[in-house]
Amino acid sequence: MRLARLLALALLAALFVYPLARLLVLPLFAGSNVAPSLPALANSAFFALLVGAIAAPLGAVLAHALESLNGLAVRALDLGLWLLFLTPGYVLTTGWLVIMAHPALRNSLAGHVFLGAPGLVFLYLLKSLPFAVFVARATFAAAGAQLGEAALVLGLPRWRRWHLRFRLALPAMASGFSIAAIETMQEFGIPATLGLTAKIPILTYAIYQRLNTTPTDFAGAAALCWWLILGAALLALLQVAVQRRHQAALVNGRARHAARARPSAITLLMLAGGAALLWCLGLAAPLLALILTALGGTLHSGGLGAVPRSLFYGMLAATLALGVGYFILKLQQGRSLWFTAFVQAGLAANMAVPGLILGAGYIIAFNNNILPLYGTVLLLIIAYAAGALPAAIRLLGTACNQLDTKLDEAARIFALPRATRLIDIEAALLARPGMQAWLLVVAAVMFELPISELLYVPGAAPLGVAIVFADMKADYATAARLALLGLAALAGLALLLNAALRLGTAHQAKEAA
Repeated sequence: MRLARLLALALLAALFVYPLARLLVLPLFAGSNVAPSLPALANSAFFALLVGAIAAPLGAVLAHALESLNGLAVRALDLGLWLLFLTPGYVLTTGWLVIMAHPALRNSLAGHVFLGAPGLVFLYLLKSLPFAVFVARATFAAAGAQLGEAALVLGLPRWRRWHLRFRLALPAMASGFSIAAIETMQEFGIPATLGLTAKIPILTYAIYQRLNTTPTDFAGAAALCWWLILGAALLALLQVAVQRRHQAALVNGRARHAARARPSAITLLMLAGGAALLWCLGLAAPLLALILTALGGTLHSGGLGAVPRSLFYGMLAATLALGVGYFILKLQQGRSLWFTAFVQAGLAANMAVPGLILGAGYIIAFNNNILPLYGTVLLLIIAYAAGALPAAIRLLGTACNQLDTKLDEAARIFALPRATRLIDIEAALLARPGMQAWLLVVAAVMFELPISELLYVPGAAPLGVAIVFADMKADYATAARLALLGLAALAGLALLLNAALRLGTAHQAKEAA
C-alpha cells in the first residue's frame, strides 16, 4: 500500500508539479529581458474586479430567491443558471457574433457597445453568475427557519431582516466575488473570440500570443502566468479574510429547513423578468442565432470531423481521469494522513491554475529529446486527463465516501474474489454517480479550448479549436454547425447512457425478484 501511494504521488508530480515548475522558473533565468504586457494586465484586473463586484451581490439575491421561494419562475431561473454553467463561453460568444454580423446591428449603437468592453463584461458576467449563485445557495439553505422566526418575534422591520440575511451571506458573497473574479481572469474562450474582435488586450490571450509566435516566447508567457497566479492568490486571501471575520455557524442539531413561500406579485414579476432576461439574452438569443445560421449556411463536411474526434478524446480522457481518480480515492481510505494532505494540496493548487498555464507547462516539459511527446495525440489526451483529474476526484469522492467499508469486509469474509467485489458491489453502487461524473468530464474535455489550442496535432483540430478558427475567418455558419453538432453529440451520448443504465437496473431488479 505504501508503494502504491508513492507511485500515485509520483504520477501527480509528473502530471502537475514537473511541467508547472519547468514553466514558472523560466522568468528567473531570463532576467530583465521579460517585458510585461501592462494593457492586458490592467484590462484583465479591471474586468475581473468589475464582474466580481456585480456577480457577488446579484448571485446572493438570486440564491436567496431560489432557496426561499417556489413557482415556475424560480424553476426556470434555476434551469437557466445550470445551462449557462454547462455552455462554453466561446459558444455563447459565437452566437452573439452571429447576431452582430448583421450590418444593421453591427453599425448601430448596440453593435458598437457590444463589440467593445461592455460586451466582454456582459459575457464574463453570464459565465460567472452561476458560480456566485451556487456558492451563496449553500449559506441560505443552511440558515434554517429559526433566524427568520426570531426576527419576527422581535418585531424587526423588513429592511432589518433583509440586512441580517445578507450579513450572514457576506462570507458566501466573498467566495462568490473571488470565484467570479478568478474565473474572469482565467477565461480564455471569450477573449479569444470577442476580445480579439474588439481588439482589447486580455492577459490570457496575451499569454497564448507569446506561445504562438515564432520564436516562441516561453519566458514572457511564464512571466504573465505569474501575474495570473498572483491575482488568484490575492483574491483567495481576500476571501479567507472576510470569512474569518464574518463566518457564522448555521448548522446545528435543532436546525429546521424554512418552508418555501409563494412570491408576492412584485417579487414574482421581478423573478419572471430576471428569468426572461437570463433565458433570452443568455441562452435563447445566441443559441437561436446559431441554429438559424447553421440551417442557412451551405452544407459541407469541411471541419465536421472535429466533432467525433473531440468526442473520442473526451471519452478516452474521462475514462483515464476517473480511473486514476478512483485509484487515488481508494488509497486515501487508509490511515495515511500525509498522503491525503499531499493529494489535496496538489489538487487544490492545480484547480487554481488555468488550463492555459498547464498546457504551456506541457510544451516545456515534453518538447525535448528525453520525453518527445509534444505534437502527439498521446500528450493531448494526457493533458486533458490531467486537467480533468481534480474535478473527477471531487465528483467521485462524495459517492465513494458514502460506501460503507463493511461492504468490502463482508465480501472478504465470504471469500468473494477481487473482481466480484469491484464489479458486482462497488461498480454497481457507483454506476449512476460515476456515469454522471464521466459525462461531465467528457463535456468539459470536448469543448476545452486553451489546452487544445496549445497541444493539438496539426491537421487534427479539436472541436474548440475548429470553432474559434471559424470565428476568426467570420465563417459563422461552420462555427454554428460545429457547436450545435457537438452539443447534439453530448445529448445523444447522455440519453444513450441513461437508457443503458435504466435497462441494467431493471434487469438486476428482475433477477433479484
